[in-house]
Amino acid sequence: MIKDIAAPLTALLISFVTVLLLHPQLVKYALRKDIVDKPNARRLNRIPIPVLGGVGVFAGFTIAFCTSASIYGIGFSFACLAAIILMLGIGLLDDIKDLSPKTKFIAQIAAIVILIFCCDLKIDNLHGIFGVHEIPDYLSIPLTIFACVGLINAINLIDGIDGLSSGYGIAAGTLFCLYGYTQGNSLNTLIATAMIGALIPFFVYNVFGTKNKMFIGDAGSHFLGIIFCLLTLNTIDTGSAADGTVEEAGFIAFCLAVMAHPVMDTLRVMTMRICNGNSPFKADKTHLHHAIINCGLSHLKTTLTIITLNLVVVGVWYATYATGQSATIQFVTTLFAAVTAIIIPYFVIVKIQKGHPELLKKRQAKIEKRQTA
Repeated sequence: MIKDIAAPLTALLISFVTVLLLHPQLVKYALRKDIVDKPNARRLNRIPIPVLGGVGVFAGFTIAFCTSASIYGIGFSFACLAAIILMLGIGLLDDIKDLSPKTKFIAQIAAIVILIFCCDLKIDNLHGIFGVHEIPDYLSIPLTIFACVGLINAINLIDGIDGLSSGYGIAAGTLFCLYGYTQGNSLNTLIATAMIGALIPFFVYNVFGTKNKMFIGDAGSHFLGIIFCLLTLNTIDTGSAADGTVEEAGFIAFCLAVMAHPVMDTLRVMTMRICNGNSPFKADKTHLHHAIINCGLSHLKTTLTIITLNLVVVGVWYATYATGQSATIQFVTTLFAAVTAIIIPYFVIVKIQKGHPELLKKRQAKIEKRQTA
């Protein structure tokens, strides 16, 4: 028991201190090398902001995880670390050179293929959802690639305001940590705590910083995306190896609940773009965080609002789990809750804003005044 607690706490402390010390140095380097996010019509920032935050978060995570895993004897595949490095690298190149979507997709698929064939991680069991349990490789492999590439891009797309990707990462990581601990999954617990410790100081710098303010960048969002893929696949794999009745544990429903905001918001955005005759990958300002920002809320309040909505979905899942509902009931109920809490609010907010255009202009002027202050 002491070992189970000591390992994640050690990782949390090491990653926290590493990022706390490294972040200001990366800000100076990024400014010196002009590795910054420059304002444009789609960006919310009004001045160039350094974008090497993901490098610091990765460094904190990697040092903390490898140190803690070695000290406490927790096994980990170096192939998984290779997949993480690949995602960090492709994201960093995108921050510096603005890569094409095709190049990023190829790298994302390559990273997931590494997880599948080198780490033996894939969605090969639905744990009783609609009566389905184990599924063959010819279905599980493409399903895993599709789901994980989608998740990486979903995490990347929600990174639109200060604190959202890191704040969401802290909240989701905490849920994975607690769930992993209750399921006896020491690897997931360690991964989650190392990530949380790295994200906390970055979140503070990102939201409240002035001199040392920095964005997490595509490197950071790709890093978070592959980490959440690992946490999700490890959670499902834990269920596949569990003894007894695993249907009531709701492994897949739990993952859906935790990932509700990035997954559902991205599905809605891409569907709307296609329906409007645009490419699903064409950037715009139709995310939930954009709608909430237009209501006059600050970045921090918008982030907290979205995290709260996501926690409502998790609460609904937990209610079905705690009452011993089947895997199917947990999944369907969680899916309904995700649509209700993440998708519907967007349309409600936009409809209200369209009905009161003068109020929207007033609030947008307030936002611009805050951003230029």
